[in-house]
Amino acid sequence: MIPKLGDAKVDKLLSQFSQFYTNKSYIAEAILPVLKVKEKTGKYAKYGKENLRTYLDQAYRAPGTRANSVNYSVSQGSYACREHSLEKGVPDEFVLNSDDPYDPKRDATAVLMDNIWLNQEAALQTAMTATATMTRNTTLTSTDQWSDYNNSDPFDDISTAIESVRGATGQRPNLLVLCHDVWMKLKYHPDVREQLKYTNGGQVSEGSLGTFLKDFFNFEEVLVGSAVKNTADEGQAESISDVWTKDAWVIYKTPRPTLMQATFGLTLADTPRQVDTYREEEKVQDVVRIRYSYDQNLFDVNLAYLIKNAIA
Repeated sequence: MIPKLGDAKVDKLLSQFSQFYTNKSYIAEAILPVLKVKEKTGKYAKYGKENLRTYLDQAYRAPGTRANSVNYSVSQGSYACREHSLEKGVPDEFVLNSDDPYDPKRDATAVLMDNIWLNQEAALQTAMTATATMTRNTTLTSTDQWSDYNNSDPFDDISTAIESVRGATGQRPNLLVLCHDVWMKLKYHPDVREQLKYTNGGQVSEGSLGTFLKDFFNFEEVLVGSAVKNTADEGQAESISDVWTKDAWVIYKTPRPTLMQATFGLTLADTPRQVDTYREEEKVQDVVRIRYSYDQNLFDVNLAYLIKNAIA
């Protein structure tokens, strides 16, 4: 809804506070770290797995003979950065007639930036929950789901996922990603509480659960997707729901993107997040615009395992 001219006039007693809903934690770029690229489109090098082949006696070289010759395969992957941009007009009248704590240009920037972050988060969630994309996966049903405290075995499911990735790639997953609702179910799962009583006196806190999962499975990170979204059309009643729901992933990501390293994926960005303004004189207003050009590129989905519908 477009604010009216008088809406920005407030009681001076309230100038120290304003209410603004925003997600405090986005995890998209923690899952796919940002790598700056120069070109909007391009290719990256991919190597085969010939270096994992064993040669045994074939690697033996007798005196005076040549070493056995081996080969390896190379190919290329591609990327394409697309700009994501949103803007908001800020009429001069709003700027001139606003009292603290309102600041129309600042406020427009904050809202638009949050919109860009949220859409980036939602796009990655969509990609990572598609079984056609995430080919290494399982879908839990009925008593296997972790919300069934009497029959499910989350430790076995996570261990199976880890071994699936390690067995296919040689890389042991170092990242566990959980939806907020899955996190909450795990927090009170009797199997988890049974294990925790040996490490934390049976007390389950947000911090102790994350530390326990990292230590127990040898993960370097545990990320919880807790962002929410409003799926209602503009002007309609709000419909707030979680971005990440019911699923869990184990992932291998390289700590630092570099040459000849395997990783699940990266956010390739040719233009960083930037804020600019331009003038619309015919409307007597400045337009605040947010721009971010990137590609959420999943380099190798074999380096991740999706546990779909981990809870009911």
